[in-house]
Parts: sequence; C-alpha cells; structure tokens
Amino acid sequence: MGNSGAVPRILIRGGRVYDHEGDVHQPPQTDILIAGETIERLGQSLPAGDVTEIIDAAGKLVLPGFVNAHYHSHDVMAKGLFEEMPFDIWTLHSNPANYGPRSLEEVRLRTLIGAAESLRNGITTIQDFLTVEPQDEAIVDAVLSAYEEAGIRVVFAIAARDRAALDIAPFMPPDLPEAVRKRVAGSDRKARDELDFIAAQIKRLGLRPTPRQTWALAPSAPQRCSQQLLEGIAALSRAHDLPVFTHVYETRIQAAAARREGSVSSLLDVLAAAGLLTEKLGIVHGVWLTTDEIAQIAEAGSCVIHNPVSNLKLKSGVAPILDLHRAGVDIALGCDNYSCAETQNIFIAMRLLCLLPAVTDPAPGPISAAYALKAATLAGARAVGLSNAIGAIKPGMMADLIILDLNESAFVPFNSAARQIVFSESGRAVETVLVGGRPVVRGGKLVAIDEAALAVAVEKIAPAFRRDAQALADRNADLMAPLLSAGREAWKVPLGFERYISRGSS
Repeated sequence: MGNSGAVPRILIRGGRVYDHEGDVHQPPQTDILIAGETIERLGQSLPAGDVTEIIDAAGKLVLPGFVNAHYHSHDVMAKGLFEEMPFDIWTLHSNPANYGPRSLEEVRLRTLIGAAESLRNGITTIQDFLTVEPQDEAIVDAVLSAYEEAGIRVVFAIAARDRAALDIAPFMPPDLPEAVRKRVAGSDRKARDELDFIAAQIKRLGLRPTPRQTWALAPSAPQRCSQQLLEGIAALSRAHDLPVFTHVYETRIQAAAARREGSVSSLLDVLAAAGLLTEKLGIVHGVWLTTDEIAQIAEAGSCVIHNPVSNLKLKSGVAPILDLHRAGVDIALGCDNYSCAETQNIFIAMRLLCLLPAVTDPAPGPISAAYALKAATLAGARAVGLSNAIGAIKPGMMADLIILDLNESAFVPFNSAARQIVFSESGRAVETVLVGGRPVVRGGKLVAIDEAALAVAVEKIAPAFRRDAQALADRNADLMAPLLSAGREAWKVPLGFERYISRGSS
C-alpha cells in the first residue's frame, strides 16, 4: 500500500482511544490516521486510502505516550546494588564522579538499557538529567546516539554544579579527621567552565540534534550551585527558550541546612534571585516545601516533578501532593535513577501518586486515576517544554502512542480505562508503541534493539562495574558512622512541619 518515498501514513483502526476530556472509563472506538510524525485525523471508520500500514487495534486501548519527566541515565549499571541507604549515603555511592571515567561502550549500553525498559513500559519521552563525567563531548554523542538508535524521544540536560560538598556537610561532626572532611567537601569547580561546556554542546549540536531530541538545562540543586552558575543557567534558558530542572528540598537534611542560622531562609528565594523561578522551571522532588514556598511556586507558574519511588526508597518522606494540587501547581511524574528507584515504570509512579495522599488525609480527594494519567502525559509534556506537541491524542500533535491489549488480566473485566491503567496495570499489556509515528515496539518486542544481544553485551561489562562499586563502598566505609551522626544532628533543627507519618512523641 502507498507510494515508496511518500510520507508514511499509518491507520490505527478500531481501538478505544483515551481522551483526557472524554469518557475516561469506557473510551469509544475511534480510528487514528497518522501522517509522518503527527496525528492527521481522528474519526469513525476512516477510509484506508493511500496508507502505508494498517494497525488493527480492535480489543485494544490507545493512550498518549507517557513522559518520564525526571531520570538520570548515568547510573544504570548500579541497578540493584543499593538498599537501606538514606539519601546522603546513597549519593556518595552513586555519584559518577566517584567511579572514574567509563568506556564509551558502557555509556552506550547503559543508555540503551534505560531506553529499552522505558519504551517497553510505554514511556515515549524521557528527560535525562545527565551527569557527564568527565566533561567530554564524546560522552554526550554516545548518549544521544544511543537514544536515537532506540527511537525514543529525549529532552536532554547536562547536570551542572560548581559546589561539590555533600548536602549533609553542615551537620558533620566537628572532630572529623581532615582527610575525611576533604572527602565530604569534595573539589569545587568553576561556574564558567560548567556554563561553557553546556553552551558549547548546544551550539555544536543545535537546539534539535535530531527530530526526537531537544535540550533542557539542569543546575543540580540551589545549594550545589553558586549564584554565578544559577544566573548563567537562567541566561541560557532565556536565550534559547529552554526548560530548567533542579532538585529542591528532596530531603529533610536539605531543608534543615537551608534554615540553619546564617543560611538562606529558602532555596526558592535563591532560585528567584537568579531569575530561575519562572514557568520554565521544573522543581524535582519538592518533598520538604513549606506552605509559603508552595504558594511561591504556584505564583511563579513553575511545576513540581514527583518521584514517589525514589522518595520512599531513599527514606526522604512523602511529598505534599494535596497541598501542591490545592495551590494550583502542576505535578508531573518521574522515575529517577535506577540506583534509587530500580525501574523506569510510570504505571508504578501513577499508582503511588494516587495512593500516597491517603497517609496524610483520609478524606476523598482530587488525586484520581484520571488526574494521574494527566500527570504522566500532559503535565509531563509541559514540564519538558513540549506542550501542544505530546501528551494527548489530537490532530496536529505528535503521534507518540501506546496500544494496550485489553485481553490482559489487568483489564478483565474492563470496567474503567483510567482506574485499571493506574491501579491494575504494570506494563505487561503494552503491545505497540509509536514515537513520532514510528513503531518502536511491536507485539511487546522492541523494533530497533535486540534485547537478548543487549543483555549479553551488558553482562560482559557488569562484573567490572560491580568490582568498582564494591571498591567505592570499601573506601566509603569509614564515612558511614559520621554521616548517620550528622543525620541525627540535622533532626535537631525544627522545621515546623512533617513529611514522615506517625513518628510518635520521639
């Protein structure tokens, strides 16, 4: 069918098509005509005409592709290595700077692992907040090339920081040996060098390296960046109209450090002073935000990217989802690092987004399954700077689509699309995935990646990585007791609010 050389045209016929504004429980059957990268038309019984391919979606459900609005691909090889680690201990074991240079083949393989699992779970867009260590354009090229090989859409950001100290440093015991103190403090970098490397990559590769790749900016966190670096990031954002992501108040220790005598009163004020607290800003985590800071975010039009799995695994607490929603703050979803969340699965993130508010308020609330689906699609699209391009199934939007098999057990009986996607499904029903009109998963199998061959290649390099991780753990062993002591010291700083449940009188 169709003329060779013409724009590919795909007709998805007979599927139930999920519409955020329509019947989210029993979506009607609707045909979808795709021309090239975009959705051309929706309708009943659309004529096949001059199409390249017809995808039979009878008995299936078509969704907009999911957006993973926060992810780091640099530690994929550490999947399954860490457990029972509070944030500051975990970061010491997972920081790429502590592992030394990695081979470009390892960089390629780890990027493919994350892209493969994402696509298999219906994630069509990922925001990779990548620590490039060392700062080498060959690493950037290896990552972007791997994403293009997989066929996934990526919003790519190079992490920037010029202050190296661990977040917990202000609470470390005063009698630490100097050698230990130096390891906690790290080695600062120059703001200008950070900014120049990022600007050079954007100039070298262009604002759209490929049709599926765009840029974002990623100052690691306000406390890890000088004012010069933050202001430089703000200038780059304005110059290129780029979204910005930064970790804010992921842990109680970070909030306590900001409130110590002589410290800034609010990390939000630091961002605002640098010109970053705007509608372009995505605040990652935001677990320990105050009521006033939530109002500040709402007024600025910034969004919050909720990472429920890593928040729980790193013992950071439960984010104030209901407070953010009531203030009118958009909430997107992220899956975070493999080493602290283990999986790239938005189904799990949606489920926790809906369920975790119950630990703070038992009353019926607004965080419904349909809301979670918007968080995983529309809010994510807005966060990564792709509003009106992805996140919904409408003519003119990119054809980033998931087709779920409704014969899978999660959907039998089929009572509610939204509720069963969020509360029953885990990714098993994902049958077909398209990114920009291009099928990248068919029959539950990746089109461009040989997963068996990938597993074999990764297994060849995994033992060396595990040895490096163990060597790092051995070097860090003498820091564990001081870090735990510092954590207890941080608890002495009153915050006036809580993000843990039922701690009792202690």
